[in-house]
Amino acid sequence: MKCPVLHDFIEKEHKGLTYQKGEIYPKTGFEADPKRVAFLQTNKNKYKMVFLGPEINEEPKKPKKKPPKTSDK
Repeated sequence: MKCPVLHDFIEKEHKGLTYQKGEIYPKTGFEADPKRVAFLQTNKNKYKMVFLGPEINEEPKKPKKKPPKTSDK
């Protein structure tokens, strides 16, 4: 589960790491707790700010298909 950071904040649950606007949450080496993500996606905190955007869907990129070969007979 990855989400874009909308406002800078210090993540207490990630050893005090600072997340800055435009980065992806969580940083490498950390896991996102679904309850924590849901909390950070609301403004129901003492700052009245939404810190994380909606989850980024990570769909594997499909290789482009080559056009079928045509025979020159």
